[in-house]
Amino acid sequence: MSSQVVIHFCRTCGFGPLAEQIAAAIRRELGLTVECLPDFWGCFRIEQDGQEIFNRWKTRGWLGRLGCGRSPTSAEIVELLRQRSHGS
Repeated sequence: MSSQVVIHFCRTCGFGPLAEQIAAAIRRELGLTVECLPDFWGCFRIEQDGQEIFNRWKTRGWLGRLGCGRSPTSAEIVELLRQRSHGS
């Protein structure tokens, strides 16, 4: 069975292009199925098979909830997924 990645993002905060960029990198480099879903204010969260692997709110606190601060790069998320697939 193929792994499923879901990227939840806040459209109002302008995270749509970032979500699509990360999704394209995951598809290209790992061959995984990715779905991008608009979500509530300040959200930028990535799940693999129902397990959260990145949550902007947890990594950035209130700044992340306000849409401020650094966002993950495609390379960082691809590496997180690679580490999960190798059990690291």
